[in-house]
Amino acid sequence: MINQSQIIEFLGFKGMDFIHFVDITQLPEEQTQGYCSAILFGKALTKPYLQKVASTKDYVAQMIRRNEIDTDEFHNTEITTDKIADELSIFLADRNTNAFSQSEANIEQSGLYNTNEHRTPLPHKTIALLAGMGWIGKNDLLITPHYGSAISMCSVLTDTPLDTTNKTSPQPTCGTCSICQDNCKTGAIKGHTWTKLSNRDMLINVHQCKPCLQCMVTCPHTVKYFNKK
Repeated sequence: MINQSQIIEFLGFKGMDFIHFVDITQLPEEQTQGYCSAILFGKALTKPYLQKVASTKDYVAQMIRRNEIDTDEFHNTEITTDKIADELSIFLADRNTNAFSQSEANIEQSGLYNTNEHRTPLPHKTIALLAGMGWIGKNDLLITPHYGSAISMCSVLTDTPLDTTNKTSPQPTCGTCSICQDNCKTGAIKGHTWTKLSNRDMLINVHQCKPCLQCMVTCPHTVKYFNKK
């Protein structure tokens, strides 16, 4: 049987900036698929990258126009964390442990992705809330006190006995701030403050959203992170 230190060593070797072991038994089975624990991990985006995106309002449009998306740091970090989730699930399976990678490709291949609603059964940020990492901002992104929303996450569900640590997520500090909404060119962000009773559709119109990253890089918590020396 695998032990937790082996998982930490595996993810640490892959360069992950944070790792959380979370008890998910309080969630409905349609979300957990019968697994009892989640391994959540991720990497922060670099400060120079965030500063570049913040200073270029049409950054994503430029990358698309130049056919350079494959060179984008956020795009590649998302691919990397997904790949690591797939590798970790294999790592666990090789040690006689049941595991399910929540990479985008694996969720789609498993038939769990709702194409019409752009929804997965168990978002990574739901697990992050159980870990006490942060709160959901008006931009519908997880906001952490340290990194803002400048992170890429993925997760693996498992029945491995783990020393899980669940914490109460902090209350939003968005207040009357509307910077993310003001910088949303499509008007997808509705400007409502998240509560534990909120659902995604109360915060954002996902069908109207055209990813530009501005709601991430203009968030004061993200700005604080990438300007910190």
